[in-house]
Amino acid sequence: MPAHGAVTVRVMVVALTALLLAAAPAEPVPLSFAEALDAAGRAPLPAATARALEAKRAEDARISGLVANPQLTVEPGWRRQEAVGSGLDLRVGVAQPLNLSGQSGARREAARLETESLSEEARARLLSRRLAMAEAWLGLWAAEQAQARAAEEVQLAAEFQKAVEAAAALGASTRLEVAEAVTHAAEARLAELDAQGLVAERRAQLSRQLGRAAAQPPLSTRGPLPEVTLPPESRWPELLALAARKPDVTALALGARAERARANELRASRGFQLQLGASALREYDGAVGGVATLGLTPPLFDHAERERGPLLAQAARLEGEAGEAAAAAFAELSLAFHEVEHSHEVVELLKGTLLPGAEEAANLSVLLFRAGDTTVLEVVRLRRVLASARIRLGHALADEALARVRVRFLIDAADISTPEGSTP
Repeated sequence: MPAHGAVTVRVMVVALTALLLAAAPAEPVPLSFAEALDAAGRAPLPAATARALEAKRAEDARISGLVANPQLTVEPGWRRQEAVGSGLDLRVGVAQPLNLSGQSGARREAARLETESLSEEARARLLSRRLAMAEAWLGLWAAEQAQARAAEEVQLAAEFQKAVEAAAALGASTRLEVAEAVTHAAEARLAELDAQGLVAERRAQLSRQLGRAAAQPPLSTRGPLPEVTLPPESRWPELLALAARKPDVTALALGARAERARANELRASRGFQLQLGASALREYDGAVGGVATLGLTPPLFDHAERERGPLLAQAARLEGEAGEAAAAAFAELSLAFHEVEHSHEVVELLKGTLLPGAEEAANLSVLLFRAGDTTVLEVVRLRRVLASARIRLGHALADEALARVRVRFLIDAADISTPEGSTP
């Protein structure tokens, strides 16, 4: 082969290898539950809300006690008089408006309530993202468990199919039983494919919560399920009564107060205005002097009714939304407490009764089949029950963990938690 031909072949091999490596799926990046929660605050929206709060606090700290800036005036002029001739006049003055109706204090109060409302909004957004992150991580964990159980069932179904085919070759099984075993193996493979699709979907959901916009390797879960300590059930009614302290409720209530504070600030801005000033002058003939000025603007006609109307209307609307949100927070926490009990009962039933019974029945059916005392149809039916129970257990464990995490987050967010127990 010519030298240039060998070089061309090597280049093609290198290019093909690079193409195959680029097309190969990337290895998943493992992520623990604690790492996922830590990343919630760095997601785009919660991080932006936190930056907005810091910017608001920084500007609030620079608010001046005076509500208006001083005014500097320069009045040059020219005057002519027959007796003394002509020349230039000059007057320089400075004036400082002063509000006598409490606008400075009203402005600071409005800024304070705005900042508190924004702070509660930031807490509400972080809580929402942490809950969504926990749900996404636990959903992916359950999907991965289902995929693992489905893969195990594929292997067991293939082994059982071979055993049935071997028995059929010896005349111990019918064609119907072989077909049933083949069908069961195919169904197991379809279940595995469905589980793989669910894993891909849950990975996308977790990536979305993390704010991963660029092309990055897929995610996988790492580590055990979170262990969460909750207050005793005897305290649950007391905690339900305080559910309205949830951040999204307090953010709306503080927003309503901030709107009314802005309305008060506007009314104060149209109150009594005192203007103090002084001017120095020099006339064309060389004479110099000074003038003090005092002005007062009484609020006779304009009280900022036009500007205050929309603010008071918005305040009333936010108060109504806060009431609705308080009722929703009570219902949410009440349902979360119920889910803790319900999910625990489901897990106990699966672990204590259904799964052990299904495993024993499936194992015994295989032994009976080998002894010729049962049919393939019965073995397949019991294998399906066992596979379903194993997958359901994974989802039930994730549901129980999510229920406990949700209650813990809601309690901590309302700042009503007991000293013992902490957010995972």
